[in-house]
Amino acid sequence: MNKFGFDKYLDILNKEKVKHGLDLYTPLFPMFRVENDKLYVGITLVSDKDNVWDKNEVIKPEYWSLIDIDTEEVVSFNKTSEKDFVIGEVIPKVYDNVDKEISKYTVEKTMQYKEYFKNDLLNFTVPIQKKLADILGEDIEIDGEKVNLNEYAISTIEEEANEKINELVKMLVWDKYGSIIFYYDMLYKQIIKY
Repeated sequence: MNKFGFDKYLDILNKEKVKHGLDLYTPLFPMFRVENDKLYVGITLVSDKDNVWDKNEVIKPEYWSLIDIDTEEVVSFNKTSEKDFVIGEVIPKVYDNVDKEISKYTVEKTMQYKEYFKNDLLNFTVPIQKKLADILGEDIEIDGEKVNLNEYAISTIEEEANEKINELVKMLVWDKYGSIIFYYDMLYKQIIKY
């Protein structure tokens, strides 16, 4: 049995859509469809003008296809208005708490990393810094005010450090949520196997 891979099926459909003159259409996430007790990969196509990323949009794909999982050939390519892919009633969108979940995770990670880096900067000293602190002392006078050397050093880079931490957290969040496709891929492989 062939291994399931999202990119493989999307590549197949991207070649097929060109044959139908649909260069300005994009395939959506592959799904399974059973017809006549046979399992297929079903993929819908939307116009590049459709804003599928806006959760308030109501978009029904204009085209859909079936790909045989054994032969990896397109066995059916349909215009939705002529042959609908919906069996039964249209299921309305359900809004979940994904946005809240991402937001909460982002805030938590930002606070954790900021605290970690602040503590690391305050508590860690490189050997030359230790030697200089031994000579100058822990506190120095700046503009007539006595300040802790480590805290002063942190305050000079704090704004830039916070920007970098925010960038790091944003990258982490998107990588973590982007990696969900790996879990879908594994789940699909298991379904095909059985």
